[in-house]
Amino acid sequence: MKENRDGLDRQEAHIYRNMVKELHQNEQELNVARVEELDKSTDSDTEGAASTASVQRELVSQGV
Repeated sequence: MKENRDGLDRQEAHIYRNMVKELHQNEQELNVARVEELDKSTDSDTEGAASTASVQRELVSQGV
């Protein structure tokens, strides 16, 4: 690994930013998939389950 006395050059910074963006996108997609899986596994006739799923969707939309 190279020493980082001068910081990242433009190409390295670009690659790093893209990797971080991709990580955040993957995390978001995983959270959405988890909520969808929970929606499938809960009984849609139960109001409590529907309320829980609604709260989880809100958290996902906020990026929590």
